[in-house]
Amino acid sequence: MGQVYKLLDDIDNAICCYVKALEMVNKKFQAYQQPACDWTRMGLRLGVAVPVPTIIFDEMRTSTGSSNWKTHFQTMNKKELCHMFEPRLHKRRSRSTISRLKRELVKIHLTVIDLVNERKQAIWDRDNDSGSQSTSRSRSKLPGLSLLLASLSSSFKNGRDDAFEAALMRSSFSLGRIRLEETRYEEAADHLETALRSKWVLDPASSSDSDSTSDFSRKSTISSRKQMVKGKSMDEDDPEEGQIYYALGITNAALDDHERAVRCFLTSLRYLRRSLRKVDSLEVARVLFDCATSYYYLCNFDQSVSLYDECLRILKSHDLPAKGNDEMKPPSTDETPQSIAFRRGIVLYSLVLSKSAIEFDSEASNLLNEAQTLLSSCNDSITLAYLEFLTGLFLYHAASQVPIRLRSITRISQNGLSLNDGLSWNEMCQSALNLFEQVKNECWFDPTDGVEDSEEVKHLPLSGHICFKKGQVYELMGSVDQALNSYVDAANFYRIACGDENMYVASVLHRMGIISSQKTEYHSIGYFNEALSIRKNLLGSNDHLVAETLYASAVVLAKLNRYEASMERYHEAL
Repeated sequence: MGQVYKLLDDIDNAICCYVKALEMVNKKFQAYQQPACDWTRMGLRLGVAVPVPTIIFDEMRTSTGSSNWKTHFQTMNKKELCHMFEPRLHKRRSRSTISRLKRELVKIHLTVIDLVNERKQAIWDRDNDSGSQSTSRSRSKLPGLSLLLASLSSSFKNGRDDAFEAALMRSSFSLGRIRLEETRYEEAADHLETALRSKWVLDPASSSDSDSTSDFSRKSTISSRKQMVKGKSMDEDDPEEGQIYYALGITNAALDDHERAVRCFLTSLRYLRRSLRKVDSLEVARVLFDCATSYYYLCNFDQSVSLYDECLRILKSHDLPAKGNDEMKPPSTDETPQSIAFRRGIVLYSLVLSKSAIEFDSEASNLLNEAQTLLSSCNDSITLAYLEFLTGLFLYHAASQVPIRLRSITRISQNGLSLNDGLSWNEMCQSALNLFEQVKNECWFDPTDGVEDSEEVKHLPLSGHICFKKGQVYELMGSVDQALNSYVDAANFYRIACGDENMYVASVLHRMGIISSQKTEYHSIGYFNEALSIRKNLLGSNDHLVAETLYASAVVLAKLNRYEASMERYHEAL
């Protein structure tokens, strides 16, 4: 019927038919979807994007004169490299049926969008040519004259223009959500921005993007607030403004525009908490998680830790039984204790990641142990490998803090360093190496495959980090040859990931220069010179990291009896 009305140039009734068809297909599609809690629905039924474990060199942590290292950190931690965590807790539905229904929905949504835009253009042309005879396309029948409207939902009868604007908003949002699931991010962003503009047309006094709300704005949004029953979950097909902003945040983060993503997430949070009174809901927890992840990519680790903590607090409150009139509520019927544990475990893992970027401390170690406990029964091998890598990092850090004179008597347990129980110092180092080797079994990029051809390219940054940390452990144990081999591999991975000149390669070359000087000074000078060239190009000639390489190379030049060259570098370091 919609196609017939379209051929008859009756745009209004054509849209009505297609909207009715969408309602019917959506009902069928929802029957094939897995049950979802508010946390997942706010995520547009997307899996959680788990950040890849990373490392930050000590010199990067203390660097204040240049933000260049942040650029390379972001290059090594693109959102597209994230692992999507989707625990398999339900029986899989028929993928062929879901795919067929999704294709049908896309086709109808595109038609609705085209028809509404065509209608707008016809009205615009008519208004600009009011003195001349209207074209046949602009003589759309009034929807009030059609019996079709009687079969549509009441929300579509509120007004002629608003009805079609609402249809445009819903179809644009739904299509943007589908494109987001298909990783077609540019298209998703275009559709979601269209949905947001339509939402503004429907509610011009929207206050979600301002910190103060006028009396007029409060009155104009009171009707939409009344429609939201307290505790009711978001409608995935008729989005609120906070959902649209959240979807835009996810899309911008996927495009690695994390500054814009953070703005969208924060606007969504204000809308959820102020306009919909969802203060400690699962929807809020989900937005907090994704916003914290974007802050992590922006190297604002303190803010990331704060938001992850807040997300964890809300999740813990939802694990508790309801008491009296408190907002705390028991888990929904479509959740299991296992799914709740997995969710909290992922947040804890991400929190440890951010805390480790600031400092390795006992609190972060305890949180990592808790995350491992919660995810112990997880069937996601990649996530478990990430936890093993972090455990190896903490073991190496603990071993590196032990003075040489105390290594023969120091042990480490779950409660920290001790003199009685736990692993010996040598066992700490060997355990770290074993863990890094286990991670390689799940997360390894083979350089011989090529970046374009390999499906494991997302493991490229972590492969470099594994090699570098293994080199540090070998260096700590005094195994110079093995350390150098690992550092060479790390430098090669970092060059593939970030180009020939980047902070990671320079730092690895600097370390190679230091330890190779124990064997042959000539090779050492070559490493120092290459590191010096990269650091000067990236940081300028007055950065303290440049001074460190100058000083270290000057020491080696003096050992080679090249005193004039050594003096020149000492002076330049000064």
